[in-house]
Amino acid sequence: MKKIITLICLVFFSISSFAQKGPRERMKAHKIAYITEKLDLTPKEAQQFWPIYNAHEQTMDELKGNNRRLIRNLKETNDGFEGLSDKQAGDFLANYMDIEQQKSQARKKLITNLQKVIPNKKILRLIKAEADFNKRILQRIREQRKRKN
Repeated sequence: MKKIITLICLVFFSISSFAQKGPRERMKAHKIAYITEKLDLTPKEAQQFWPIYNAHEQTMDELKGNNRRLIRNLKETNDGFEGLSDKQAGDFLANYMDIEQQKSQARKKLITNLQKVIPNKKILRLIKAEADFNKRILQRIREQRKRKN
Protein backbone atom coordinates (compact mmCIF):
# COMPACT_ATOMS: atom_id res chain seq x y z
CA MET A 1 0.00 0.00 0.00
CA LYS A 2 2.79 2.41 0.91
CA LYS A 3 4.56 1.73 -2.36
CA ILE A 4 1.40 2.42 -4.32
CA ILE A 5 0.92 5.76 -2.56
CA THR A 6 4.57 6.63 -3.12
CA LEU A 7 4.30 5.72 -6.79
CA ILE A 8 1.15 7.81 -7.17
CA CYS A 9 2.87 10.77 -5.50
CA LEU A 10 5.93 10.41 -7.74
CA VAL A 11 3.81 10.26 -10.87
CA PHE A 12 1.68 13.20 -9.75
CA PHE A 13 4.67 15.39 -8.90
CA SER A 14 6.53 14.41 -12.05
CA ILE A 15 3.56 15.30 -14.23
CA SER A 16 2.84 18.50 -12.34
CA SER A 17 6.49 19.52 -12.53
CA PHE A 18 6.33 19.55 -16.32
CA ALA A 19 3.11 21.54 -16.27
CA GLN A 20 4.62 24.22 -14.05
CA LYS A 21 6.44 27.12 -15.55
CA GLY A 22 9.78 27.73 -13.88
CA PRO A 23 12.78 25.64 -12.96
CA ARG A 24 12.29 26.44 -9.29
CA GLU A 25 8.86 24.87 -9.28
CA ARG A 26 10.17 21.81 -11.11
CA MET A 27 13.02 21.53 -8.62
CA LYS A 28 10.60 21.74 -5.69
CA ALA A 29 8.38 19.08 -7.23
CA HIS A 30 11.38 16.78 -7.70
CA LYS A 31 12.47 17.42 -4.12
CA ILE A 32 8.99 16.56 -2.82
CA ALA A 33 8.96 13.35 -4.84
CA TYR A 34 12.47 12.45 -3.66
CA ILE A 35 11.65 13.07 0.00
CA THR A 36 8.36 11.19 -0.33
CA GLU A 37 10.20 8.19 -1.71
CA LYS A 38 12.99 8.25 0.89
CA LEU A 39 10.83 8.77 3.98
CA ASP A 40 8.23 6.12 3.17
CA LEU A 41 5.58 7.99 5.14
CA THR A 42 2.26 6.41 6.01
CA PRO A 43 -0.78 8.33 4.73
CA LYS A 44 -1.43 9.67 8.24
CA GLU A 45 2.21 10.71 8.67
CA ALA A 46 2.24 12.38 5.26
CA GLN A 47 -0.92 14.32 6.09
CA GLN A 48 0.76 15.74 9.20
CA PHE A 49 4.31 15.99 7.80
CA TRP A 50 3.80 18.04 4.64
CA PRO A 51 2.13 21.13 6.17
CA ILE A 52 4.94 21.37 8.74
CA TYR A 53 7.65 20.80 6.15
CA ASN A 54 6.12 23.21 3.61
CA ALA A 55 5.85 25.98 6.23
CA HIS A 56 9.50 25.40 7.10
CA GLU A 57 10.53 25.54 3.44
CA GLN A 58 8.64 28.81 3.00
CA THR A 59 10.40 30.29 6.03
CA MET A 60 13.78 29.13 4.73
CA ASP A 61 13.08 30.56 1.26
CA GLU A 62 12.27 33.92 2.83
CA LEU A 63 15.44 33.88 4.94
CA LYS A 64 17.59 32.89 1.95
CA GLY A 65 15.98 35.72 -0.02
CA ASN A 66 16.81 38.14 2.79
CA ASN A 67 20.40 36.93 2.69
CA ARG A 68 20.61 37.37 -1.09
CA ARG A 69 19.14 40.88 -0.86
CA LEU A 70 21.59 41.78 1.89
CA ILE A 71 24.54 40.68 -0.23
CA ARG A 72 23.14 42.27 -3.41
CA ASN A 73 22.64 45.59 -1.60
CA LEU A 74 26.17 45.41 -0.28
CA LYS A 75 27.58 44.87 -3.76
CA GLU A 76 25.48 47.61 -5.36
CA THR A 77 25.95 50.35 -2.79
CA ASN A 78 29.59 50.05 -1.77
CA ASP A 79 31.51 48.58 -4.71
CA GLY A 80 31.51 45.29 -2.89
CA PHE A 81 33.42 44.62 0.27
CA GLU A 82 36.31 46.95 -0.59
CA GLY A 83 34.21 50.10 -0.34
CA LEU A 84 33.01 49.38 3.20
CA SER A 85 34.00 51.17 6.32
CA ASP A 86 34.70 48.99 9.34
CA LYS A 87 31.37 50.03 10.89
CA GLN A 88 29.47 49.13 7.71
CA ALA A 89 31.22 45.77 7.62
CA GLY A 90 30.23 45.20 11.24
CA ASP A 91 26.61 46.10 10.49
CA PHE A 92 26.61 43.72 7.53
CA LEU A 93 28.05 40.91 9.68
CA ALA A 94 25.47 41.54 12.41
CA ASN A 95 22.64 41.29 9.86
CA TYR A 96 24.20 38.21 8.29
CA MET A 97 24.58 36.47 11.67
CA ASP A 98 20.99 37.37 12.57
CA ILE A 99 19.71 35.70 9.40
CA GLU A 100 21.87 32.63 10.04
CA GLN A 101 20.54 32.42 13.60
CA GLN A 102 16.97 32.64 12.29
CA LYS A 103 17.73 29.76 9.89
CA SER A 104 19.08 27.69 12.77
CA GLN A 105 16.02 28.45 14.89
CA ALA A 106 13.73 27.50 12.01
CA ARG A 107 15.55 24.18 11.62
CA LYS A 108 15.23 23.47 15.35
CA LYS A 109 11.52 24.31 15.18
CA LEU A 110 11.09 21.95 12.22
CA ILE A 111 12.70 19.05 14.06
CA THR A 112 10.73 19.74 17.25
CA ASN A 113 7.45 19.89 15.32
CA LEU A 114 8.24 16.78 13.30
CA GLN A 115 9.04 14.80 16.44
CA LYS A 116 5.38 15.15 17.33
CA VAL A 117 4.19 13.51 14.09
CA ILE A 118 6.85 11.10 12.78
CA PRO A 119 9.47 8.84 14.37
CA ASN A 120 12.97 10.18 15.00
CA LYS A 121 14.44 7.72 12.49
CA LYS A 122 12.33 9.26 9.75
CA ILE A 123 13.56 12.72 10.74
CA LEU A 124 17.11 11.45 10.35
CA ARG A 125 16.12 10.02 6.95
CA LEU A 126 14.75 13.46 6.04
CA ILE A 127 18.04 15.14 6.96
CA LYS A 128 19.95 12.61 4.86
CA ALA A 129 17.47 12.84 1.98
CA GLU A 130 17.79 16.64 1.87
CA ALA A 131 21.59 16.42 1.87
CA ASP A 132 21.57 13.74 -0.83
CA PHE A 133 19.12 15.73 -2.94
CA ASN A 134 21.28 18.86 -2.69
CA LYS A 135 24.38 16.85 -3.69
CA ARG A 136 22.55 15.47 -6.71
CA ILE A 137 21.44 18.94 -7.78
CA LEU A 138 24.98 20.36 -7.44
CA GLN A 139 26.35 17.44 -9.41
CA ARG A 140 23.83 18.05 -12.21
CA ILE A 141 24.69 21.76 -12.29
CA ARG A 142 28.41 20.93 -12.58
CA GLU A 143 27.72 18.47 -15.38
CA GLN A 144 25.65 21.05 -17.26
CA ARG A 145 28.42 23.64 -16.91
CA LYS A 146 31.00 21.17 -18.23
CA ARG A 147 28.82 20.45 -21.27
CA LYS A 148 28.46 24.18 -21.99
CA ASN A 149 32.23 24.84 -21.82
